Amino acid sequence: MKTNKLRFIVFLLMFSLVAVACGGDTADEVAEAPDTTEAPKETLAAPATTAPPPEVIVVWAEEKVANALNPLVGAYEAAAGVDVEVVVYDFGAIRTDVQTAGPAGEGPDVFLGAHDWVGELAANGVVSPLDLGSVASDLFDVGVTAFSYGGEVYGFPYATEAIAMFYNADLVDSVPTTWEDAKAACDAAGTELCVGAPGGGGGGDAYHNHPFVASAGGYVFASEGGFDASDVGLDNAGALASAEYLDGLVKNGTVASTDYGGSMTAFQEGRSLFWMTGPWARGDASAVNYGVGLIPQFDGNAATPFVGVRGAMVSSFSDKQVLAQSFILDFFATVEVQQAMYESDPRLPATKSLFAVVEGADPVAAVFAASAANGIPMPNIPEMGSVWGPFGDALLIIRDQNYGTNEETGVTVSNASDAMKLAAEQIRNAIAGG
Repeated sequence: MKTNKLRFIVFLLMFSLVAVACGGDTADEVAEAPDTTEAPKETLAAPATTAPPPEVIVVWAEEKVANALNPLVGAYEAAAGVDVEVVVYDFGAIRTDVQTAGPAGEGPDVFLGAHDWVGELAANGVVSPLDLGSVASDLFDVGVTAFSYGGEVYGFPYATEAIAMFYNADLVDSVPTTWEDAKAACDAAGTELCVGAPGGGGGGDAYHNHPFVASAGGYVFASEGGFDASDVGLDNAGALASAEYLDGLVKNGTVASTDYGGSMTAFQEGRSLFWMTGPWARGDASAVNYGVGLIPQFDGNAATPFVGVRGAMVSSFSDKQVLAQSFILDFFATVEVQQAMYESDPRLPATKSLFAVVEGADPVAAVFAASAANGIPMPNIPEMGSVWGPFGDALLIIRDQNYGTNEETGVTVSNASDAMKLAAEQIRNAIAGG
C-alpha cells in the first residue's frame, strides 16, 4: 500500500545528498576570489538530516478483508508512526506460502487465516503466541478455544462460521425440528429434491456432513482438555448409528446426492426446499426468498456442526513482533474494524461487542450463532490432516450409495457402518505412520 511513499522518501534522501555534494565552490572559483583579512565564513550548509522511513507492517489477507482494512489503516498509521501494507492474497495459498516465504524473509508480519491451521503452524514454528490481554473478555469462548494449542493462544479470532439450514420461505415457513417432518414438508411442497447437502454427487465433504456423524456421540478426536489424536471416535456406537441414520435419509430421498455446486443450483432454482451450508452462502441463497433455521435434530439431539474460526496471527519470522501484536490488538480488534470486515464479508462475529451490534439488525446471524453454539471447533492439531480424506470418502460412499468391493483395493464396504469403520482404521494407520 505504501510502496510509492517509501520510494519518494528514498528519492528525497538521495536528492539531499547530491545537493550537499554539489553545493561547494570549485577550485578555479576559489583561486579567483578576492583576498580578505576577515576570517572566512562558513559557506557550506550543514548536512540535511532526514528522518528514517517508518517501519512497514505487511499483512496478508484475502480480498474482502483487505478491501475492508485498506480505507481504515491511515488513522492507525498516523497514530503509531508506521506504514501498513495490506497485500491481497489468495486465502487457500496463505497456509502454505507463509511457511516458505517466512524463512526466506519475504513473508508477512501478520496474516489472516483459519484456526485449524494452528497446530501445523505452531508445530513448525511459523506462528507466534499472542497475549490477548484485555481484549480476551470481548471474545466468545469458542474462538479462543479454536486458536489455543499446547497451552498457548496463537491468534485473535474475528469470525466464526457453522452451517445451518437455508429454506425457501415461499414454500415453507421454517425448518422442521425433525428429519421426518423435513421430508413431509418437501413432499407437501412438491420440490424435486428435499435437502441439498454438499458431500455427494462425486464430491466428498466431511465438513458439511459432520452433523450426520457427531450429533449422537460420534467424534473425530476426543476433546477433553484438548484434542487427543490417539482417540478416534468415528467408529464408536454413536457414530455408526448416525451413519446408518444418514443412509436411511439418503435412501428415502430426504438428503439428495449433490456436491456443493449442485446443492446451490438446486436451491437457487427452487428445485430443493432446503440447503445445508454456512453464512458465506447468503448472497447465493438470495436468488430466492430465503430464511435460515437450525439443522433438524438427531433422535432428540441438537445437530453438531463443525465450527470454523477465522483470525489474525503473527508470523514468528517477523522482526517486528511488538508492532505486529500492536496492530492486531490496538487496531484490528476494535469494533470499528470488525464491523467494516463484517459489512464486507458477513461472517458471524467472534467478538461480543460486534455481535451485540449486528444481532438485532440481523436475525439470520443469530440463527447461525445458535447453530455454532451447538457445534465444536474443527480440531486444530496436525493429525487432522489425516482425517479429511478418509472421512470424506466414507461419507461419499454413503451419500452416493456406492457400496460394494473396490476394484483397486479389494476392500468390500457393504453398508454405512463398514464405511465408517474403514475410515477410522485408515485414519489410525495414517497417524501411526502405517
